[in-house]
Amino acid sequence: MFIKATEGQTYTDPNFTANVKGALSAWVMVGMYHFLRATSAAAARAEAVHYAKSLEEIGGEKALQLPPVMDYENNPNGISKRQINIVAKAFLTELERLTGVKPIIYTGNSFASNFDSGLSGYDLWIARHSLTQRFQMISLHGRPGPYGNIAMQARFQALRAMWV
Repeated sequence: MFIKATEGQTYTDPNFTANVKGALSAWVMVGMYHFLRATSAAAARAEAVHYAKSLEEIGGEKALQLPPVMDYENNPNGISKRQINIVAKAFLTELERLTGVKPIIYTGNSFASNFDSGLSGYDLWIARHSLTQRFQMISLHGRPGPYGNIAMQARFQALRAMWV
């Protein structure tokens, strides 16, 4: 289960700590995500610092079973594709530096087309929502499955065993 932790440079979900503790006490595998709002590399790094600090509230990254997630799925300020990639890379590299864990990118199907090959080293989790179906796909680069690299409907409890 992925639980929202933070958004932007200052917002922390008021139920975040209680949600994580509740999920862990129910023996649910837990990860957390940050909703990215940055429009510059400096702001993205500041958001990564804010997100990483929220980890400390629950005992650090070792308290979680799933990697951290950057939720980047909209562009309300109309920044360029190039800037979208600069922002994403700044957030991801700063978060990995702070936590020692390589994050996953979560995005919508259409927004994913903004990402360039500079982000190809990160696992990509794509949400596809419709009125009749809620489907989520994760592409785990370099994570072998029985028939090659994994690209399947996200069921993280089952996938974690392969996440070595």
